[in-house]
Amino acid sequence: MASSKIHLFRKSAMEAGTPGRYYINPSEKLISKAPHWSAVEHEDCIEVRSNRAAFKDIIIFVKTYNNQAIGDSDNKDDNYNFILNTDFLDVKEVKDEFKDGITKLYIPKKKLVVPVLAE
Repeated sequence: MASSKIHLFRKSAMEAGTPGRYYINPSEKLISKAPHWSAVEHEDCIEVRSNRAAFKDIIIFVKTYNNQAIGDSDNKDDNYNFILNTDFLDVKEVKDEFKDGITKLYIPKKKLVVPVLAE
């Protein structure tokens, strides 16, 4: 039986056999800068941080798709980006903060309704 866990990254969701159950899908180019950016799962949101000094003039693109099935594939773009899974994240309510050279994005999780099965 497949796990109901929603993974932080698509890669771990793929490894678990649940390719569509993830929050963000970073590009390989962004992953290569891992010491300078991070993503943390909180109870109500995903927080993405980046050190602006390390990225200098590089723009980090944030992508969304209206139909997540379109974005449920490898992130092969040759730029610094991550795709937000709109099945689980509320992209209309993203908040940002810039302080001491660190950019933070707070992306709220959608409130999912879990069906209750009658016994």
